[in-house]
Amino acid sequence: MTPCRPGDVDLVYFPFTSLRARKKRPAVVVSCLAFAARHGDAIVAALTSVDQVDDESALDDWKIAGLVKPTWIKPLVATLDVGLMERRVGKLSARDCRKVAGALHAAIAAEFLDR
Repeated sequence: MTPCRPGDVDLVYFPFTSLRARKKRPAVVVSCLAFAARHGDAIVAALTSVDQVDDESALDDWKIAGLVKPTWIKPLVATLDVGLMERRVGKLSARDCRKVAGALHAAIAAEFLDR
């Protein structure tokens, strides 16, 4: 597969938080190219077609990103070997990338931000 770039939407087997199972789902790459080159891994955030309670987590340009139905950001993060990326489906718009950044920022404790 071609290098994983920030904003790429790939199908991956994403682990459930219990780590007892995994599900193939779209995920957006949130790590930089240098991270993948150095570690052979990509950091991804899950995307879901299940309506989320937070309206701000809805992607505006989901069709442009190659997704087949309305999609929300699910702020679950995983680090995966780039070889596990099944297939690239598209790329998020700049507007939706900002939404992903906002969702991740909201999920991370303040003491780890703005350092």
